[in-house]
Amino acid sequence: MKLIHRLPQRPRGEAAFTMVEIALSIAVVAFAMVAILGVLPTGLQVQKDNREETIINADGTYILETIRSGYDRAGLLDDAIYMVSVNYRNGNRQIISAPNNQPLSSLAVSDGAWDPQWLVGLLSTPKSLGNQGVSNVVVWARALNNTAIDRDAEARDTAFKYRMIVEVEPTLAYPPALTNSLGTNDYRRVINVQQGLHEVRLTMQWPLFNDQVTQTERAQVGTHRRTFRTQIGGSQRFFQTNVLGSDQILFYFQPSLY
Repeated sequence: MKLIHRLPQRPRGEAAFTMVEIALSIAVVAFAMVAILGVLPTGLQVQKDNREETIINADGTYILETIRSGYDRAGLLDDAIYMVSVNYRNGNRQIISAPNNQPLSSLAVSDGAWDPQWLVGLLSTPKSLGNQGVSNVVVWARALNNTAIDRDAEARDTAFKYRMIVEVEPTLAYPPALTNSLGTNDYRRVINVQQGLHEVRLTMQWPLFNDQVTQTERAQVGTHRRTFRTQIGGSQRFFQTNVLGSDQILFYFQPSLY
């Protein structure tokens, strides 16, 4: 006679998770989710800042090359810049803009007098070294190197925008006090160097908001700043023309020296 020994079987309820274990698991997952959600805003902000800095670097490089060559090869400036203010040392300023913050390229449709190359001449305006004349040129622009959606006319109020201060001034080869002791030939060399070498400085400020054309003094910018500097060899040629009903002197760089 065989004796069959059966192992005792556990009740089915003992093989499942208890309510305490489930509560602990939910608590661990919830704690991890709170930590992840807390990091997300920081990650999105870092991504936004990196994107804006990439755009600023690309735009600054392009604008410097445009001023250097005297020609907007890709034709991006007129579609991005919607207001230009030429500021004078006596406090006056001359504002060139399109209605309703439209890009300056729209002036070619509404007013056939607008020439896209005038914008390059305005950006190349040299800074006056005396108490009179031009102090700087300030530009309000939407990003040149941006997505097609942001460059659409309907997205002009939500697209990434910045303000740019352009300063062009001749390089001082010698301090003025030292040129008094130079001979005639040496002094001419100094003058040739100063006329043939200019420093260009772009100060980019972003983000831009409250930038209404009719109230430019209320325009505000964020805390981000980036400065681009370069030296351009060559003299400047200039001519006076009528820009939208106002006399304006436009400047362009050329490689030859006086």
